[in-house]
Amino acid sequence: AQLASLAQLCRSYPGVKFMATVLSRSDQHEVAVMAGKFQNLHLWGCWWYCNNPSVVSEVTSLRMELLGTGFTFQASSARVHDQLIYKWIHSRALLARALTSKYSELMATGWRLSRGDIRRDVSRLLGGSFEEFIAKPLGD
Repeated sequence: AQLASLAQLCRSYPGVKFMATVLSRSDQHEVAVMAGKFQNLHLWGCWWYCNNPSVVSEVTSLRMELLGTGFTFQASSARVHDQLIYKWIHSRALLARALTSKYSELMATGWRLSRGDIRRDVSRLLGGSFEEFIAKPLGD
């Protein structure tokens, strides 16, 4: 991917909001860093071609480490209804595993997990962070 071009767009047009997802595993870290750097860039989901459980798990873990819950976990790029159902069934289990892993790490440090924490995080990952992104004002 030409992520330098995306960075230039974000830098040149700070009042314009961009959503991105990338195909290549090797670009995932760079685009996540960019999403943390540019308030006008929001990451969402994984391309259909990246919809392998190992890739989705790896990308989700990376994004959680760099962005917290400030990205959209999964978005449908499904072309037909059957693909949407298949994708959601698998994605839901992957998200549960990713959150369980992160919560376990936090709890090992003494952090106490509440139902409210879980609700907040799941809500943000399943669209809330996108809604926040769309609603936030950007400077020019």
